[in-house]
Amino acid sequence: MIEYIKFATLPVRDQDRALAFYTQKLGFAVAQDRPFQSDLRWIELSLASARSRLWFGCRADDEPADEPSLILMTSDVKATHAALVARGVEFTLAPADAPWSPGEMFALFRDSEGNMLMLGQA
Repeated sequence: MIEYIKFATLPVRDQDRALAFYTQKLGFAVAQDRPFQSDLRWIELSLASARSRLWFGCRADDEPADEPSLILMTSDVKATHAALVARGVEFTLAPADAPWSPGEMFALFRDSEGNMLMLGQA
C-alpha cells in the first residue's frame, strides 16, 4: 500500500525568491537544488519532522489561487503566527477558530509567489 507522499508541487514564478521565503521565513531546509531544465531548477524543500517534501513547479501566470495551496500544521497556531510575523510574514487572516472543526485554529497568509497558505492547529 501507499506509504507516504514524496513531494507536493507548489507553483512559483521566481525560484530564488520562493527559496528565500520558504527557507528564511518558514524554516524549510533545502533537500535538493540542481539544474533541471534550461530556465528551471529542481528544488525540493523539507521539514525535519516530515517525510514528504515540497517541490517548486513553474507557475503559468501571476494569478494566485483563492484557496490554500498548502496547509502547514503546528501544535500552536498563535505562537507560530507570532514567530512568522516577527520574520516578516504578512498574514491575511490572523489566528481564528476554524468553523469546520471545533477546537481547531487556523490563520492564512500568502507566500512570496502569491500562493495562499494555511497555518492549522489540531
